[in-house]
Amino acid sequence: MNNYILAVNDGIGSSAGLFKNGKAIFCCEEERFNRAKNWLGYPEHVISYIFANLEIELNEIDMVVLTNERIMSEHSKDSFKKYYDDNFELAMNHLKSAYHRSNKKIKSVIKKSPLGLINNLRQEISKKKAICLSTERLIDFGFNEAIISRVNHHICHASSAYYGLSQNTNQDYLVFSLDGGGDEFTSTVFSGTNGELKLLSGSGSFSIGNMYSGVTYFLGFRPHEHEYKLMGLAPYVNPTYSEEYCNYFRQFIDLKNDETEFYNPENLDYSVFFYRLLSDLNRDRFDNIAAGLQKFTEEICLRWIKGNIRKYNIKKILLSGGVFMNVKMNKLIAELPEVEFVDVFPSCGDESNIFGAAFYTYNKKFKKEVSLLSSYTLGTDPTRDLENSLQKHSAKINVESSSETNKKIAELLADNKIVARCSGKMEFGARALGNRSIMANPSKLQNITKINQAVKKRDFWMPFAPAILIDKANEYVKIPNSIKDHGSPYMMFAVDTLNDDNKRQEITCGIHQSDYTARIEGVNNKIYPDFYNIIDEFYKITGIPCVLNTSFNLHGFPIVENSDQAINVLLNSKIDYLIIDNKIISRK
Repeated sequence: MNNYILAVNDGIGSSAGLFKNGKAIFCCEEERFNRAKNWLGYPEHVISYIFANLEIELNEIDMVVLTNERIMSEHSKDSFKKYYDDNFELAMNHLKSAYHRSNKKIKSVIKKSPLGLINNLRQEISKKKAICLSTERLIDFGFNEAIISRVNHHICHASSAYYGLSQNTNQDYLVFSLDGGGDEFTSTVFSGTNGELKLLSGSGSFSIGNMYSGVTYFLGFRPHEHEYKLMGLAPYVNPTYSEEYCNYFRQFIDLKNDETEFYNPENLDYSVFFYRLLSDLNRDRFDNIAAGLQKFTEEICLRWIKGNIRKYNIKKILLSGGVFMNVKMNKLIAELPEVEFVDVFPSCGDESNIFGAAFYTYNKKFKKEVSLLSSYTLGTDPTRDLENSLQKHSAKINVESSSETNKKIAELLADNKIVARCSGKMEFGARALGNRSIMANPSKLQNITKINQAVKKRDFWMPFAPAILIDKANEYVKIPNSIKDHGSPYMMFAVDTLNDDNKRQEITCGIHQSDYTARIEGVNNKIYPDFYNIIDEFYKITGIPCVLNTSFNLHGFPIVENSDQAINVLLNSKIDYLIIDNKIISRK
């Protein structure tokens, strides 16, 4: 008998997935269909696609699970941004009042307030059965309300990591979740033993995730999207300034003597936090602020992880939640002597909570162990609209068919061409893993500028990533023992490159140009047979077992989903070649 679960995330990173007998069959974010990056809300297009294309009927679904207990209301990316805008304007009004009318009361109240949970997006938790917008839409779609349930937000995070990544559930794991907040928690620690999760501790009194997002907004970037830009900027800053601004952020948390949790006695909203930043840092360099925030984040998170490892004497750890998208922090965690094994659930923001909700429900309802995550290419296949797209754009493109497509890609890359690949099932999450990727020769530094000018328009300080054959990776990078068992196949860890100028030159486009780290994708033949073959063919020609890899999208848009979108990007950029299935496409 097959057990089908439909998992739905109707919050940040809106997504849905179909799971059969505990295994992911199809998972996708709503943004890939509606083309609104980082969409928030009900994933109507994904759910419709599942039942229109996957030969599954509504009456075959055993459970529909949502990824939070709180009652979600209708929202959108614009309304979420408006929330930040409104609080920033309120902070500006406070600032004007304080300076122009000498309102000492405002100044004293706000200046002395400690920074606790910067999260006014919370709603009352309702443990009772309740109708919300997403529930109504699911019922209108045809589901019986009796099979619709909710799973706690942080249980979803923990379950995705434990059931998806633990290599042996007979061993003990500590499972950490850390994010902006969900269902009244911002951080939790679970133990994972014999296929069961147990909550050890949890806190909602301090949100490093929302603090990081607040500073991201303050510095002029988009919160819940551009935090990685602060992380990438930080290594360029003089350590003296990093420490100075780290010390500034230390004032906002009361760590007490307990290293196993985050703590602050009061909650604080964004308007107050923005007031503090405007008052204290308005004329300070944005790179110094970013570096101080990154250092502070690393400092308190490593303290928390080490404290719990010491307390419970469990050295195998698993991580999930949006804060762990910070690959530079993950690098430091992997290097801790206390850590014997560590892995991070791929693209571990709220979009991936559909995995945790499905894994947890399958384990609890059907009393069966979930299969280890074996692939993250779980989306649509571009061949469904390939022929129509080729015909539609025939006046503007040249098309060649090849029986050795992977070898042809390698030859083009060796000839220093920029090649986009849209083949096979689309990756889930924020990372392009080879199926929706732009690739280039990693040894030619000018390719960074070329790709930025051609399509990406990234900030000048941001590095690209190297996709490297995992069996050759040790020749170029230092992989900590704690991640050698998996080799970072989903780009969730940065690592140091070897102190070898020749080797660094060979993969220079995938290296951070200040600290010489690399956010590697360790490509193995089991997970990525085609992508492995492309890199291997490139290695045979050039002697370099690596290619530059970045996501296939125009700046500000989600990763391409289908053939028509892929061809449009080709026509509206300076990419040299586009590969879809066995078709090699170029502009006329």
